[in-house]
Formats: sequence, C-alpha cells, structure tokens
Amino acid sequence: MPEKLSEAKYLGAVFAHFVYPVSKYPFVEAIKLISSTINYINGSKNLHIIRSFREFKKDKVNIILGIEGGHIFDNTLKQVEVLYELGIRVFTLTWNNSNRLAHSALEADKKGLTRKGREFIKELSNLDVILDISHASTRTVLDVCEIINTKVIASHSCLRALNSYLRNIDDQALKAIINKGGIVGINFSKKHLGDYTISEHIDYLKDNFGINSIGIGSDFDGINDAVIADPYKIKGLEKELRNKNYSTAEIEAIFSENFLRVMGS
Repeated sequence: MPEKLSEAKYLGAVFAHFVYPVSKYPFVEAIKLISSTINYINGSKNLHIIRSFREFKKDKVNIILGIEGGHIFDNTLKQVEVLYELGIRVFTLTWNNSNRLAHSALEADKKGLTRKGREFIKELSNLDVILDISHASTRTVLDVCEIINTKVIASHSCLRALNSYLRNIDDQALKAIINKGGIVGINFSKKHLGDYTISEHIDYLKDNFGINSIGIGSDFDGINDAVIADPYKIKGLEKELRNKNYSTAEIEAIFSENFLRVMGS
C-alpha cells in the first residue's frame, strides 16, 4: 500500500499505528510497529516522514505518523513524550474501546473525558500535534473541544445524520470540531456510509458546515468493506464531485488543502 500512494501521486497520508486493547504490553508493541514503519520509509526514495508542516515536500509522499487508541499511551503522560520524540504527530484518543482517558462512541456515547483525560488534553496542548477524535463518544468530543488549545480532527468518520451507526459523528459534535478549525475525513467503509455514498456525506458537510470542514479519511488499512479499496481508484471520487459541479478549488480543499491548513495552523 505505501508504494501505491507514490504511484498514484498522493501528496501525503497519515499512517496510524494500532495495537489491539487485549495486548499485554500495548505501548511496547506500538513502539515496535512505529520503528518498523520508520525503517521502511527511510529505505524508500518516494516516501518522506514529516514532523511539521515546514518539512512538507511536494515531490514526495509526505507521511505523518499517528497512533490510534489511548489504551496504548494512557498509563503515564511520559509515554506521550516518547511517542512525540519518535515522530508521532497525530494522537487518536480512543478506539472502539473506552480507556483511562476517555469513552468511545460504541461503548458509552454519553460519557466523556475522565479526570486523567482532561490532564492529558492539557499536556497535549504543549506539543505541536493533532488530536484525532474519531471513535470517541459524542460527550468526549464536546469535552475535548471545550478545553483543547491544539488542533483537532475526526480523521476517518462518517455522519450520524445520514447513518445512525454510533461510530459516526452527530451534528453537535461536528459543530464543536469545526468551530475549533478542525475537519472531518470521510471514511470509505460501507458500514459507516450506510445507504449513502462518499460524495453524499461530503455534500452534507458542505451544505451544513462549509467546504472547509471536509477531508478524505479513507481508512484503507483499517477496514475490510471499503467502497474505494485502492488509492488508484480515488480519481473516481474526484470525477463524481466534478459531475456535481464542485469547483477545482473545492476539490483541492477536500483532498488536501483543508488538512494542510489544520497541520500548518
């Protein structure tokens, strides 16, 4: 998959590292995964790890390293510092499971940040990172957006207004994210999309929250029911948006510029 991104002329992608909650030593497993990714990318002539917007290169596929699931780093805030030094710049607060920091949408949608989670958010505000609240409960999203001073996104989520699946984000949470200058990357999973297409989820965001609220959150390596299963085929989505009279500037905003704005802010 990584080399396909280069062949398909992608500007960049977030590589999220995930360890199942049942792992006995999730932090150790995460470090191993991240080290493997770094070694792989360092051996590629087309891929380039960036730690800040200033390192962005238009002739490379720019890889932003991420970590998914607060169960990986919820034992001590020192673990966050270690991950940051390794180059992690996107921290996803929960996975489908709740953890010591926050509750997940699928487990407890009306419960939010814990006391330790609030401490974590304040600590994260001292680092140049993006907090990803995909998978988080509605209450967690609202709690985060009340106190956060750093960047916030929902990197791979669809819209609950179109599909009531709890993993999707409702309008109240959407508004909170977008009021913080964040974006929502539409997930390509059929389970998340429901009876609507990717472009219809994009339409909903544009019509209700504006073009600057939208991103692409394929989740290529995290799902097994993708309606677009290959980086090459994303051009079909671009064509579909053009057929809906989206302008070139709007398409560029959706595919890259909105995320770059968040990253550079």
